[in-house]
Amino acid sequence: MSELDNILNVAIKLAEASSSCAKEAWLGDIAVTYKADGSSLTEADLSIEATWRDRIRQQFPAHGILGEEYGSDTGTSAFTWVLDPIDGTRQFGTGLLNFASLISVCRDGNPIVGIIDLPLIDARYIAAEGRGTMFDGRSVRSSRQREIQTARISLANPESFTGDAAQGYERLRASGRLKVFDGGAPAYGALSRGLIDVCLNGTDLDAYDICALCPVVTEAGGAISDWAGDSLTLASSGAIVACASFELHATVLEMLGQA
Repeated sequence: MSELDNILNVAIKLAEASSSCAKEAWLGDIAVTYKADGSSLTEADLSIEATWRDRIRQQFPAHGILGEEYGSDTGTSAFTWVLDPIDGTRQFGTGLLNFASLISVCRDGNPIVGIIDLPLIDARYIAAEGRGTMFDGRSVRSSRQREIQTARISLANPESFTGDAAQGYERLRASGRLKVFDGGAPAYGALSRGLIDVCLNGTDLDAYDICALCPVVTEAGGAISDWAGDSLTLASSGAIVACASFELHATVLEMLGQA
C-alpha cells in the first residue's frame, strides 16, 4: 500500500467514525456556546476533533495537525492534517441540514486528500490526488459547464462578502440561471457531481474551511482558487471560488474583478 493510500484509508475511517457521533448530536439537545470571535461552538465540535487528533497521532506521529477547535500542532514530516469537525456550526446548532465534517491532508502545504462528510445521510465526498472524486461509492464528475448565463450558482451568506468582495458578490448574484444561498461545504460537493456550476464564498474562511474542498473539486474536473486566481494552500484564508470548468472559472474571476 502506498503512503497516500494509507493516509486516505485512515482519513475515511475518521469520517466514518465521527459521522454517527455528529448525527446523534444533531438529533439530540444541542447546546451552543460562543467563542470570543462570536462564532458558534458545540460539544460535538470539540469531541470529534479530539478523537480525530488522538487517532492521527497514533497512526502518524510525525504528521502535523491544524484544527479549528484545538489549533496547530507542528509535525516533522511533509504532511499536515487539516480538520473542521463541524463545518457550519451555526447551521448545526440551529437544527439546519447544511453542515459537514471536513478532513484534509496537505503535503508541503498543498491539499492532496479531501473528505466532505455528510453525517445526516451517511454519505461523503472522497478525493485524493490522482484518484478522482467519489460520492457514495461511485465516481463523480463536474458538469463542465462553460457559460455563466446558464450556470447554477451557490452563494455564501451575503454577510460574508465585505469590502470590495461585496461588489463581486453582487455581480455574480445578477448572473446565472439559478441561485442557491448559504450552501456551505455541501455545495462544493454538489459541484463535484455536476449539480452546481459555481460556488462563491466571502472573506470569512480559514484553511480548515478550505483545504478539504480543493481535491473534491479538482479531482472531479473543476477549478478552485482564491479570487485572484491563485491556488489554495494550507496558508490560504479569505474569499474563494470554485467552478465546474476552467473556462467558467476564468469568466467568473473576470467578473469578480480580481483576475
